[in-house]
Amino acid sequence: MRVAVNSIPVICGSQNDQMFGYNLLNHLPGAMPESTLFYEQDHEGGLPSAPNVQPIAYRGDVADSIYFSLYGNVDYFPELHSGVIALNDIDEQVFAVPKWWRFGREPQDYLKEALQNATALIVPHTTLRQAIIDRYSIPSTKIHLVGHGLPPTDQQITPADSVTRRITKEVYGNEHSYFLAPATRHPSDNLERLFAAYDLFRQRCQEPVRLLVEQPELGKHPKLVKKAWKQAQQKQDIVFLPVLSQAERRKVVSSARAILHPSLSTAFPLPVLDAWTAEVPVLGTDNKVMQGAGALVQGTDVKSIAEGMVALVTTPFLASGLVENGKRRRADFSWEDVAQRVAEVLRSV
Repeated sequence: MRVAVNSIPVICGSQNDQMFGYNLLNHLPGAMPESTLFYEQDHEGGLPSAPNVQPIAYRGDVADSIYFSLYGNVDYFPELHSGVIALNDIDEQVFAVPKWWRFGREPQDYLKEALQNATALIVPHTTLRQAIIDRYSIPSTKIHLVGHGLPPTDQQITPADSVTRRITKEVYGNEHSYFLAPATRHPSDNLERLFAAYDLFRQRCQEPVRLLVEQPELGKHPKLVKKAWKQAQQKQDIVFLPVLSQAERRKVVSSARAILHPSLSTAFPLPVLDAWTAEVPVLGTDNKVMQGAGALVQGTDVKSIAEGMVALVTTPFLASGLVENGKRRRADFSWEDVAQRVAEVLRSV
């Protein structure tokens, strides 16, 4: 069996594309020892190698092969109109940003034809699977749920010691503890509702826990986010962090009072995994992923987000229980299992 893999997103894709793609391609050769895999090597990206892996150039010709794309754009192998597509999100389609030059016209959805022509689709979690069904009316039997893994050991954020926590709190929390909210500069971040929820939290909770927005800086966020920040009653305690080094980010994440991720994104919630490995409580919206290992809130409900924040601060046994559940939940995330499920899908087509 020969499999031609569009691996370009592993090098230049989103954070989710790179995380999923690199780890999958690192374990897929072992899950398919009887097959020959062809990975595109258009850039020097350090793609995994194995005895049954051969590099091919961009749009390289691989006769009699199955096409496997780690992205919905099939232009990499334009001569092939079917195959297996792995998707990590459809945020650009669900949260399409209006452009003035479109003069009110709907943007073209380039994914629609690719997904309809694909033989099979692979997704890491249930939320994305349902979003694809709702938007494109793709039969559920065509979409295969393969799961996700933890970050590689050398990239995992581990718990901070007491001294690091104290110093980090002094530097970033202005002597106070802080929430940390990851951001991507995308409308799905849901920061407008988070800021409104933070105002409610401060009204109900006496402890002045600050809110740090991880990145990027305020000036690079959408206008709605800037407006929401200016209108926030507690904006003096909502701080947009600069881009941090990897070492500094590890300190900030592992020293947080909790990670707040009320995102509406269809992508897998990577901040939840960071919280689990850092052994920090996490607030999120995806119950299928957290399963009791995080404070579950409704991302479209400001009051729900605020109640989750209050509970994390005022109920210590809840926060510690979520951390313990997260430590146990980590065992359910394995790239070896993901690779085996993907291999089964490829063999089936």
